[in-house]
Amino acid sequence: MSPRYEVELDEAEADVRASFSVADKYDLGRPPGAFQEVTFSLRISSPAPPGLVRQLVEHAERACHAAQSLRAAVPVSLRLVLNREGPA
Repeated sequence: MSPRYEVELDEAEADVRASFSVADKYDLGRPPGAFQEVTFSLRISSPAPPGLVRQLVEHAERACHAAQSLRAAVPVSLRLVLNREGPA
């Protein structure tokens, strides 16, 4: 049960798939190894009206940090701690 929308969920399954080139990973040149596409697929079984289920899914998508971060240009940094001695 989703308390915010009072949507009963009998079953929910998410499948996330991404496509990308491995060329850069193996030093074969371009393109870089960034995701080229990401697809979130949801399979939901619920006795609730379809409109309520869609509202719940739309809210969940807006609140999903992963999905929102993939939609925006987000700086990514790497912090290395080598031999437990702090940033290297």
